[in-house]
Amino acid sequence: MFDAHRGGEGAMSDQRGFAVDPQAVRAFAADLRHDLDVHLSSEKIQTLHIFSGAQMFGATTRSPVVRQAAADYYARLLELYDLLDVLLHNGAVMAQAAQDIADAYADADVMSQEQVDGAFGSAKRLSAADAQAVDPKTGRPV
Repeated sequence: MFDAHRGGEGAMSDQRGFAVDPQAVRAFAADLRHDLDVHLSSEKIQTLHIFSGAQMFGATTRSPVVRQAAADYYARLLELYDLLDVLLHNGAVMAQAAQDIADAYADADVMSQEQVDGAFGSAKRLSAADAQAVDPKTGRPV
């Protein structure tokens, strides 16, 4: 996606920067979105269905130690589901950010090209005007 490089040889042309391949960034965003939707989200839902119908182990025991272990297990399980929600949300945000970055680079390329085209157009018009300019005193081309 990102390619760090040095441009040219010598002190005057020694520039550092990076090149961005918007298509690769878009592909990353699409792959991440696919993984979130197909794998993680569906796995979470499937796991919730498995555990939602099951009775919590140790819930009916007389042993306070086993009941506490069951309560601790249940609390950790809820924390894991909450963490999975956060990971799914953050992954979706990352995928959207990657898409936005690719769009911004593409837009910047278009704007840069328009600016270059405008500068060349202005230079051509000025050159044409200069070619047609005449010395007011002599009437000769300048």
